[in-house]
Amino acid sequence: MFQPWLLRYKPAMRLLPLTLALLLAACAERWEKPGATEADSDAAQATCTAQAAEQIRPAMVWMQVQPAYWDSGETHCWTSPNGVTNCTRRPPRLRPPIYDWVDVNIPIRQEARAKCLAEQGFTYKGLRPLRLF
Repeated sequence: MFQPWLLRYKPAMRLLPLTLALLLAACAERWEKPGATEADSDAAQATCTAQAAEQIRPAMVWMQVQPAYWDSGETHCWTSPNGVTNCTRRPPRLRPPIYDWVDVNIPIRQEARAKCLAEQGFTYKGLRPLRLF
């Protein structure tokens, strides 16, 4: 679930989806076929991905990607050098829902890609571990 405290780090949050996408790309799917090399598998995946992208175009829909929620209030207190304690309080407030464009054809495109690979004799074996070299 999304944590409200993450909203304080908006610049970093914008980079999070890109970072996750890069990490997931690094952990590529592993499709195997008897007698095929990893390079053959990679080539077949690239071909099937391109075919699926041609056949099933994006269908962008404006939808809610995060619901509204109440941000809890905060109280910050500090003691000044003369010994007086000061506090500031931020009251709770409602954070509105977030909307964005979402491609609703992604699952259909992934299904078409998997079907293409299966037709070529490949079977899905999970995710390949991240390789740094």
